[in-house]
Amino acid sequence: MNCFEIQEKIIDLVLGELTTEDEYLIREHIEHCPMCREELSFLSECMSTCTFEETETCECQFEETYWDDFAVTIHDRISHEKIEKKFPYHIVIPVAASALFAAILGYFVFFRPSPKQVVEEEPSYEQYDPYDEIHDLSPEEREEFIRIINQRYGE
Repeated sequence: MNCFEIQEKIIDLVLGELTTEDEYLIREHIEHCPMCREELSFLSECMSTCTFEETETCECQFEETYWDDFAVTIHDRISHEKIEKKFPYHIVIPVAASALFAAILGYFVFFRPSPKQVVEEEPSYEQYDPYDEIHDLSPEEREEFIRIINQRYGE
């Protein structure tokens, strides 16, 4: 039996109007289903409260249509309840880790600057020419520099 069939017969179980075979099947289902077990305890409490109350405060228990509608309203209430789901960490964490790995891999493959861009090549000592610095001097400094070189090394 499924939960819908069980919940339709729970009121009969509480009232003791079931065959022994049906009662056995329902009790076996209730042992394994917490939602149906909760409904059984709720209906049992309601019935015990109604039977202990005075007749004038609980006249509704004697009306046949009340009990017909009662099972339907209980079923509607149960079917509209939302079962609270746990957050799916077992799915979210691997997906997030995979996305992070893909982003890092994408950076290294597509966006990481080449070593030549990061470190500018410095000329080696053999390639260094001090006369290249002369182009950075102003005309007055250049003339002074040439005069000093000529004095030192002669013309």
